Amino acid sequence: MISTFDFNGHNSKEFNMYINAELTLSSSQPDYSTVEVPGRDGDLILPNNRYKSFSQTVPVIFLGGYKDTMSKIEQARRWLLSDTEFHDFKLSSDSGYTYRAAYLGNFEVKKATDGLSADLNFEMMPYKYLNDGLSSQIISSGTTLINSGNIPALPLLKITGSGDITVTLGNQTVSLKGVDTGIILDCESQLCTSLDETRTQFDKLYSDFPNLPVGNTKISWSGTISDFKITPRWKVRT
Repeated sequence: MISTFDFNGHNSKEFNMYINAELTLSSSQPDYSTVEVPGRDGDLILPNNRYKSFSQTVPVIFLGGYKDTMSKIEQARRWLLSDTEFHDFKLSSDSGYTYRAAYLGNFEVKKATDGLSADLNFEMMPYKYLNDGLSSQIISSGTTLINSGNIPALPLLKITGSGDITVTLGNQTVSLKGVDTGIILDCESQLCTSLDETRTQFDKLYSDFPNLPVGNTKISWSGTISDFKITPRWKVRT
């Protein structure tokens, strides 16, 4: 079955590019070190409490008229080699999830009697987001959210309000002091900015960035808040 992928603002079919049916999905691995202890059988495993990013090869074929496809291949080269940053990556064959990927390989197209093909090499973050957790939602104090992923989520919080505000997420507390019109807390990027995203607001944050553990988390607050939006970012380990 032929499928496509989205990456950095484009879908592969825009370039006459389709995923070969031979795609094999890789997975992440825990980051750890081992120590040999004299007199002890086996190695001692020392976990680093993180998972490594991993390489994913995406075999593609090019379908369409030769002249048009050669032009599209040059456009695809510019698209994939434009930067080495992480972007959203979606597989049409895994439509409920969004990965994070960076294109770090070269771009070589193989010409054979049966057509044009390439092996695209991406660097993948060790998790994928559930698409239903990537939409912003307005909640009221006392709302319980359910993390349906299998690892803690790092949400995006947009709080419209003023003064001193305390937000409680399960057993975690976010303390904000002297908020003027509102504040954005990006728990994944560890950024704290004004609502228009033009000013840093770390001087108003008096606590750590929270997460949403697997399962239920009740969210409530005290202080003057007129609007509370959250993008939960549920995710699973790949």
